[in-house]
Amino acid sequence: MTDEHPVHDTTSPDTTAPDASVPDASVPDETVPETDVRRRTATVRGIELGRARPEVIVPLVGADEEDLLAQAEAAGGTRARILEWRLDRFRPDLEDVGEHREAVLAALPALRGQLGPDRALLATFRTAAEGGARPIADRDLGSLLEALITGRRAGTQSAVDLIDIETSRDERVVARVIAAAHRHGTVVVGSFHDMDTTPPESELVEILRSQRLLGADVPKIAVTPRSPRDVLTLLSASLTAAEDLSGPHIAISMGPLGASSRVAAETFGSAATFASVGEGSAPGQLRAEDVAGMLELLRP
Repeated sequence: MTDEHPVHDTTSPDTTAPDASVPDASVPDETVPETDVRRRTATVRGIELGRARPEVIVPLVGADEEDLLAQAEAAGGTRARILEWRLDRFRPDLEDVGEHREAVLAALPALRGQLGPDRALLATFRTAAEGGARPIADRDLGSLLEALITGRRAGTQSAVDLIDIETSRDERVVARVIAAAHRHGTVVVGSFHDMDTTPPESELVEILRSQRLLGADVPKIAVTPRSPRDVLTLLSASLTAAEDLSGPHIAISMGPLGASSRVAAETFGSAATFASVGEGSAPGQLRAEDVAGMLELLRP
């Protein structure tokens, strides 16, 4: 991946002369939905988010490097092409933020090597405020994420392909992390998690749109349903956001009640879903291979 912004806009007009080998755009092509021509996508290691089947993302929640690498090896036996390193679950024995940051950076090369060249790495520190395992000051969060973004050697591909930043953190920290990511060709997942409720549909749509305006390449919302109708609210918000055609997003209803949202992702416009290999990272996660199979069975 280059240092260019990783979101691709497929709406640019074609100024070349007509070619007989190219189908006439005025004639509907029943094999490709019309909206696919206009959809923006985000690509990492040849994986295009926002087109075709949603990606399965497997979280890695190992407490130390040995467990982390073992989980990565197990995930390599699934169809998941993106793995999420949950930094807040790594080395819980290190309370000092500086020591924790150094431990993360020290473990990164081995993890990247375990994943190989064809799987992408999403780095996430989920704060305690949004369901994570440990608290962290916004300034320290920014320092950790920027270190992961900028830590590559010249002429090499970054070890971290996607970075998660909670968009409700301090706006200056969020802006700094997003700017650093875009300078270094790293895809930004701008996330919001509600561990208690499901906000109204209009609010969920506004969150996704505001995350996009902040510079997130892949806005993400994860909410907690209290009734089946809450799951419908989340799915409807996801579909509305998809109809904007502004780029890929992720929308998840958590817990057992929201499990259907994890396998209906493609129908309702979500570009990815999360599933587990062993221990999960959020309520309601299903097994990665089960989710991958159901995504194929439920393709619209």
